[in-house]
Amino acid sequence: MSKKRLVLLLKISILLVVFGAVGWKLYESWDKIGEIDWDPDYLLLMLSGICYAVAYIPAALYWRYALKTLGQKPGRYETFRAYYIGHLGKYVPGKVMVLVIRSGLLNLERTKLSTAAASVFLETMTMMAVGAFVAAVIALLLLWQGTLELPHRLTLLTLGIMCGTVLPILPPVFHFVAKKCRIELKALRFRTLAVGWILNIPVWFMLGINLWLIMLGFGLESQSIVMELLYCTLAVSMAVVLGFATLIPAGFGSREVVAVFILAPFFQTHPLPIGVDDPVVMAGVVVAVQRIISILSELTVAALLARKRR
Repeated sequence: MSKKRLVLLLKISILLVVFGAVGWKLYESWDKIGEIDWDPDYLLLMLSGICYAVAYIPAALYWRYALKTLGQKPGRYETFRAYYIGHLGKYVPGKVMVLVIRSGLLNLERTKLSTAAASVFLETMTMMAVGAFVAAVIALLLLWQGTLELPHRLTLLTLGIMCGTVLPILPPVFHFVAKKCRIELKALRFRTLAVGWILNIPVWFMLGINLWLIMLGFGLESQSIVMELLYCTLAVSMAVVLGFATLIPAGFGSREVVAVFILAPFFQTHPLPIGVDDPVVMAGVVVAVQRIISILSELTVAALLARKRR
């Protein structure tokens, strides 16, 4: 078998594994909704899906900025294409498929494979560090106001994860590891990390808006937009960060547990839709639907970007 056919077979195998994993996660999420007679606002749910896709634009911009900082010359479209399609890799066990897909979709004539892989690591760890920071700040703010009952150990764990994700991407540490791995990199500066933090903060708040729109779509009567957005952003950021730390594909299950743990007390103080009398059930449904919408959004964007520009 020729090398070209072998590469093609490998790519097809990767796609089959990715779509199989995505399909299974979608099925499991749908199964969690139960048999309650819901009457959702589909327009709001559609808007939440659009919001989810748009939320990652700043993160994609940072990845391209990081690649250029590391001495590469990726195209704008190919970077966005690789970034969004690469999201599907998180549903495959091992946490490596995202790196493989994103690096493999870049034009290797303008971008070294090893540098691309290093940039994916840099972008991912930066995003998780910012997410942990956002979660910890909101948690401390809500705890200080007395509007949130959250174990202090959970907040401390989130801060610990932030430190753990920041440490390996500090320029001295990052270059030391790269040198040990025999990866030649252009100098990474602290300014690069600062840009990453600035661009990733809105990502988490947009994901919070995504969850908030789903809550409205399932009948939440909005009482305080600011407080609701803070809760939603806290639920999303803490759930994703802690889910990432578990190394479970896409944090499936662990994210949902954390998000429900945070949202259930919130729903205890808000009027629930007709036919729903359990805040935990309401939180579970919202979180399950958020997972479904995120998967559908990722699949849609990946399909739109699947065709390679010539």
